[in-house]
Amino acid sequence: MHRVRLLLSAGTMVGMLAGTADAARIMDMTGNPNTVTGTGLVTQPDGFQQVGSPYTGGQGLETETQVPFSVPTPGTVNMRINLEVNEFPMAAWWTGMNGTGTPASNAGNKQQAFGISGYIRLDFGIDGETKNGIRYGAFTEVRENNTTSLGGATGGAVPNGSTIGSGFAQSASGDSSDNTLYVRQANVYGGTDNFGFLRIGTGLGAQTLFEIGLLDDFDWGGWDQFTGGINAPTNVEPIWPWADDGPEYMAARIMYVSPVIDGFDFGIAFAPNNSTPFDGSGCSAAFGGVSCATQSSSTLSGDFGRYRNELGIAARYRNNFGPVGVALSGIYTTSGQVDDAAAVSQPNKGLNIGDVGASVQFNRQIELAGNVMWGAYNGAWGLQPVGGATAVAWVAGAKYTIPQVPMTLGAYYFNYKSQGQVGLPTQRTDQGLDLGAVYGLGPGVVLVAEYTWGQRNQGGYDFLTAANGPDNNKVQIQLVTAGMSIRF
Repeated sequence: MHRVRLLLSAGTMVGMLAGTADAARIMDMTGNPNTVTGTGLVTQPDGFQQVGSPYTGGQGLETETQVPFSVPTPGTVNMRINLEVNEFPMAAWWTGMNGTGTPASNAGNKQQAFGISGYIRLDFGIDGETKNGIRYGAFTEVRENNTTSLGGATGGAVPNGSTIGSGFAQSASGDSSDNTLYVRQANVYGGTDNFGFLRIGTGLGAQTLFEIGLLDDFDWGGWDQFTGGINAPTNVEPIWPWADDGPEYMAARIMYVSPVIDGFDFGIAFAPNNSTPFDGSGCSAAFGGVSCATQSSSTLSGDFGRYRNELGIAARYRNNFGPVGVALSGIYTTSGQVDDAAAVSQPNKGLNIGDVGASVQFNRQIELAGNVMWGAYNGAWGLQPVGGATAVAWVAGAKYTIPQVPMTLGAYYFNYKSQGQVGLPTQRTDQGLDLGAVYGLGPGVVLVAEYTWGQRNQGGYDFLTAANGPDNNKVQIQLVTAGMSIRF
């Protein structure tokens, strides 16, 4: 009879984040899990010690960064469970959009730019091995679907005599009942140490698994984490264009990851479309509509921005030379697109993206890293419009870990130029700065303090009204947050 072991993570999964610059810290793929000292320090397989962050802890059981994550003895299965809870007081302020107010037509409305931001994540995984050495396993990540609506109350009197509308609740209880849990990633894998591993399902593509040098793996992740998830309008938030923000790695795909040989490994991934695992049963006989995941052509403009037949090829090198660690990556991604069935020429190009990254470590405490991504894409992993500008994004920064404290300090700056608004002769620029400090309070718990600055600019586009116009062509935001993350 097969034996099953239950592995409870006590912060040890921090270094296994799927789709972050965690790969920038040089790691082997022998299956040795990271360990955490009693002071909350994460020790990588290469010996690089770093205080883990909430961002890297969130998907700590992901099986792709090291495949498989754990190594069971033949004939046994390891079961892995990870729980993460983040809670962060947060304040933001912005300019170019009437401060924290709204357009003159709604001059009485104003946003409160401070509040509490947080979420939970649940990771479940298994790693098994047959008696003849075949490895297999599965991974599922469950997240909290934080509602943005104010529901729960349908009417009633309040003390000042006004009436509660249907759009908000008198208490947080009504809103919390709207929260649901959903599956963010779900995949299975199988293979051997000598052959490599195949993975099928939703999870990392070649871009998110292999890219090095993003430096978004300290504090709360900076603009990678904050895009669309902070106490400020999304109009003022700069776009983080790299795939680890989610748009690429959620597509259902099949992927091969090679063994590591003399520091080199490679991967290749194919996704039939940009959707999670659906078989086309949502398509009507007449097709049409964004719910038809397998559609290859359409007459609805909302379909034309979806990629299909995405192929990613990636290679990586990681090694140590005495006190110096080096990591390099090169990635190419291409795809087709959903065609406009009623047009001779198509409105968008398929993805055509190159990506190179590098990381250098010194004495397993200091890391300098950067990444450049360029090609045919637009926005957050969207398609480039025909005739639009070619996109170029780069990021550079540094991290320093003080094991004696223990604390990690880090900073990065990114700049992203893309077409932005379709049809304008101008080009959009998104840029951002992230400064952060993480303190390891104890096993499985970190304290975080973070400051971010961001700016968006495109001539002829009004970020306030989200339409073409001569005003509000530049917006700027600053954000400060501090809080606690616990993961087991």
